[in-house]
This record gives sequence, C-alpha cells and structure tokens, in this order.
Amino acid sequence: MERKSLKVAILGAGICGLSCAIELEKNGVVPLIFERSCNPGWMWPSVSFWPNVFYNVFGEPRNYLLEQYKIDLLPLGVINKMTMKSPNRKVEIKGNLGWFMSRGTRDNSLANQLIRQLTQTAIYFNSKEDYKNLSERFDYVVIATGKDSEARELGVWEDEGIVNVISANVVGSFTPGTAEIYFNTDYAGTGYGRVTPFSSSSAIVSLCTIGKNELDLLQCFRDFIRKENLDKSEYVFRFSPPPFTTGKVNKFKVGNVLLSGRAAGLTERVLGCGGFEALVSGTLAAKAIVSGEDYDTLVKPIKDHVENISAFRKIVNKFNNEDFDKLISNLEIPGVKQVIYNSGISFTDMVGKVIKSIQN
Repeated sequence: MERKSLKVAILGAGICGLSCAIELEKNGVVPLIFERSCNPGWMWPSVSFWPNVFYNVFGEPRNYLLEQYKIDLLPLGVINKMTMKSPNRKVEIKGNLGWFMSRGTRDNSLANQLIRQLTQTAIYFNSKEDYKNLSERFDYVVIATGKDSEARELGVWEDEGIVNVISANVVGSFTPGTAEIYFNTDYAGTGYGRVTPFSSSSAIVSLCTIGKNELDLLQCFRDFIRKENLDKSEYVFRFSPPPFTTGKVNKFKVGNVLLSGRAAGLTERVLGCGGFEALVSGTLAAKAIVSGEDYDTLVKPIKDHVENISAFRKIVNKFNNEDFDKLISNLEIPGVKQVIYNSGISFTDMVGKVIKSIQN
C-alpha cells in the first residue's frame, strides 16, 4: 500500500500521539488524532523529571531524541542538584543530573512544543471515538491515551500495582535546577514526595503514594507538607488525577492496533518516569506503520529499559523507613554518588537487568 493512501488514526493528543503524528507526516502520511479532552497533553500542570541516571544507556536523552528521531524539545532547565531525604538521613547530589520538562497546558509544555511542529494533521478534541470503531475504518490505530483500558480489553495488560498522586501548584522561593525527593513510609508508603520548580517563584509539590489507601491521600499529603517543613509557601491550588495503574503489556501490536507510551506500560515503576519512553514509542509506532517493520521488535529496547529500571520497584516495595535510611546512607559513601550519578555509566540498567533475571 502506498504511504499517501495509508489511513492512520491516533487516539490521544499527548506527547506520545503527537510524536507519532510528526513522524508520520515526515514520511508522507497524514493521520487523524482523536483526543477525549479539550486540549493536548496533560490537563494538570507538572514538571517532568528526566534523570540521566535512568537514561545513560541511551546517552544524554535530549541528544538521543534529536540524533535518532529529529525530536528537538526545549527543557525548563538542567537539573544540577538533587536532594534525597529519608526520615533520618539526607544526601545532596550535584552535577549534570538530567532535565526538567514542562507538562500540562503552559506554552512551553512538551505537548505544545510538539503540536507546533505539525503542519497537516487534524486533531479532534472532545472526541468520543474508541479504538474498536476506528480499527474498522482505518488501516492502523495507534493508542496513545495514557490509559490501560484498551490494553486490558485487548487482553495484553499485566497489572503491577497502583499509585495515588496528589499535587499542588505552589508559590514561594525556589532554586531552579534543584530537585527534592522525600522517602517516608508514614505518608508515602513505598512511594515518594517531591518538589520540582517551574521557576524561582513557583513549583509543583507532589506526593505519590504506594501501598496507602486512596481515601487517606489528602491526609497523607498534609502529613508530607508538615513533616518536611514545606508549609512556608503559598499553596495556590491542589489537584489529584485518577489513580495510576502500573503494569506492562505482553504484546504491543494486536491486529492493526499499536499500543504506545503509558498505554503500553512504558513507564518505569520506581519514580514513574515515562515521557522519554512515550516520545520514542510514539515515533517507533509511526516507523513500523510506514516501513512495515515488526513493531514489537522495534520497541523491545525501550521495553527492556523500562523493565530493567522497574526491577528495583519489587525491592523498594518491601522497604520500611530504616531501609530508606540505609539507602540514603549508602549514597553518602565516598565515590558511590560519583559512580552512579556522574560517571555516565548505565548503572541502573545494568544492575536492574541482573535483578530482573534473578526475579524471573
């Protein structure tokens, strides 16, 4: 079938669906995007965290996206300092640690940067289209909804857990380029809290709980703010998206339907990073459609990477506060921080691969 005659539908106008559309346009295919909400990307503001320690296997992530897929995205800024705190320990890590990326509806958000690169693709907002109907009318359907429901219906989703998230947009005094991560089972279970700045005067304060009751989320957030002395800033508004189910798929293409991004389980399960993976998998879905290559084969390296990082989650799920204290203490050992965070070695992928082989 000639490229120009290919009919491709993309469900979701987030960064995964938009990157897919951009790659299709580059290859002479003009898709249609169907988005259930009224705007591209996330409806809530957020600062996405791209830590180099997770992505060293690919090199520097922004350079990788540019060199491999011609995806050029502007970050909010470089992460040059990360503070990690447990109930009784604290460690500071400095260096070129990764990137902050804007998510949500701001002009510099990843979704808005991508949508400006589209030249022909139409986006239908507030759409109620579903993949079943689209798969009968189009040659291919790419699912980039950020939801697991389609993969469940297709019978390829495997559950790994649930994460409850509550965040707040905060006004105060912050240091751009600095990330703060907090571990405390009292309010986060085996999840974590974090502070990531938009600028010197605003930030996102988030709590991601694992193993805590969803009904206790607001109280957990209040405990987090109080225990970590984060109550000096002005909390402008608070928001909580629906619970995130974590998991993976055992097949990325079913018939003429291709799963990508979080809808394909391509979000690591330690800190919930998945933006880079969404961009790559969306682009690879387009490449598979255009070239006829096997999509599962193309996406395997990014799947393996996600599962290598996620192997640590099964260990962390057994942690108590004493274990988190020991973890932070070990990072204070001379040379350990340098090897893990500033050497460029793909430590997490290598160790995660070993852990995964033992777990399997």
